[in-house]
Amino acid sequence: MIRPTKPLPMRSDQLGGLWRSAIIAVAGLLLAIAIGGALALTLDRRLQAVTREVIDYDLEIDDEGDELRVAVLELRTLHRGLLLAGPSRGGIDEFDATYAILEEELSELDAIGIEEPGVTPSGEIRDMARSYHDDFRSALLSYERTDPEFIDAADRGLVRLNELNEAAQEIDRLGEELSDDSLEAIEQTSETTALVLTAMIVGLFLAGGGMAFIAIGVVRELRDLYARQAAAAEELARASRAKNEFIADVSHELRTPLTVVRGNAEIALSSESEQRDSLEEILRASSRMTRLVEDLMFLARSDSATLPLDLKSVEVATFLPEVLENARSLARERGARLESRIAADGRIMADRGRIEQAILILVDNAAKFSPENGVVTLEATNAAGARELCVKVTDEGPGIAPADVPYIFERFYRVGGQRARREGTGLGLAIAHTISSVHGGRIEVRSQQGHGTAMLLSLPLLDEPRPSIRRPARAT
Repeated sequence: MIRPTKPLPMRSDQLGGLWRSAIIAVAGLLLAIAIGGALALTLDRRLQAVTREVIDYDLEIDDEGDELRVAVLELRTLHRGLLLAGPSRGGIDEFDATYAILEEELSELDAIGIEEPGVTPSGEIRDMARSYHDDFRSALLSYERTDPEFIDAADRGLVRLNELNEAAQEIDRLGEELSDDSLEAIEQTSETTALVLTAMIVGLFLAGGGMAFIAIGVVRELRDLYARQAAAAEELARASRAKNEFIADVSHELRTPLTVVRGNAEIALSSESEQRDSLEEILRASSRMTRLVEDLMFLARSDSATLPLDLKSVEVATFLPEVLENARSLARERGARLESRIAADGRIMADRGRIEQAILILVDNAAKFSPENGVVTLEATNAAGARELCVKVTDEGPGIAPADVPYIFERFYRVGGQRARREGTGLGLAIAHTISSVHGGRIEVRSQQGHGTAMLLSLPLLDEPRPSIRRPARAT
């Protein structure tokens, strides 16, 4: 006895929860990376801005303050020397050169444009320098050692030089303060950037650990699921083998008594008998049962991959006319008329008996669903642009509903409506489909309700370098 297989639980809720956790973790990781990256980029730009400010402004102020002080101190030293030793042509020239250096420093100070509170503006410093220069140089040109005006001019000059030195010191202190503040800001920004990057690394590490944990859980669930599915597949395979063996055994056991019944019925019919009608009915019933048994055995063998095939190279031009005669007789028995058009050639690698069986199944099916005295058409052509033999069987029946088309090749499937009331086992099209598949071919269905059905059997032709023998189309 074959017991039905109980479906194993899929645990989709647990697996779905793990996948949701994984998606949330990935989304959180990406969000953290985006936020951290944006923050790090902002801090980096801030760091660059502060650095540029230190280089372009703060340090320049500091340097210019130092250079201005040096120029003022050099001028003051020369001033005192001229006061003690008295002016000379060379001393006056040196004074002019030293003052020119101070003017250059003042021009550089103007270029910086200091506007900080608590610092003498560069314009006032320049006015102080010019006032000193004009006053003291005039005194140098009219120098007399005992001239009180020269001494007063020298004293006024020292006072102005001290004022210039104080202004230079203010600039120098401002530059140092600004540089210290900027360097502190750089340090703070660097520390903040390092902290953010460290937090990102830690966050990535934690997120990666979470992802790894989730991945391990998912892999474990998938492995368990695979093991369960493999066990289920093995159990189904065993059940399928048992089913096939059961069908084969039953078919074999039925074939022998059916043969005996049929043989005895034929013997009885060959003699005069009062029970002739009953014997004929017995003979017909046994024939139907025999066909059913043979169909079941064929499908069981195809499922178990033990379907015997006598594959040979078959000449299409001679094979199809032979099949046509049997097809015509089969249609006549069904009360239909067969029309044909054979215009195919080439060779196929096939089991002649099985291919003929598939074609006759299609003809029988078409005749069975055709109206009384209806026309069944059998056409055979070579497919344009493809190395294929195409056999098309068309009927004038009621057609097949679109919802039924995907299932008509399933075993025991009976379409609804008018077709369901026809006789048959529901195995014919399944057998034809199996035969076409094992030969590397296919069967297509083209049907429209109320306008009949067309079955198209396609088989690959052999690629043989042989002259084409095309026979003229035959129509009947």
